[in-house]
Amino acid sequence: MTTTGSDPGLHLRPMVHVADMATAIAFYQRLGAEIIHGGPDTDWVLMQLGAVQIGLIAHAPDACRDEGAVELTFSAAMALDELERRLHQAGFRAAEVTTDQTFGEQLQVRTPDGLLIKITQRESEE
Repeated sequence: MTTTGSDPGLHLRPMVHVADMATAIAFYQRLGAEIIHGGPDTDWVLMQLGAVQIGLIAHAPDACRDEGAVELTFSAAMALDELERRLHQAGFRAAEVTTDQTFGEQLQVRTPDGLLIKITQRESEE
């Protein structure tokens, strides 16, 4: 999938740091969620809850990277360098571009209120 014009093709996926993966999975399953990726013995799990996907991460937030208990992550159809350029032209600077072992390259940006958001490149949907 490619984007044209001003639509970067962003999809929101909240990520929640959990202390006990099996207990967290059971909680979200009681709410009607289904596991899409991972399981009780993995470092991260992706669950479908209605129209929303939620990620569970089995480690504490990294305070050095300003991570909170809940992170807003997006996947983008638009190339990350193009999205970074677009933000820069509007006066917003990326906090950093990193490579995460699990999620790949991430564009990390602070909102005007200081919230750290992470944007990953979504694989082609063709």
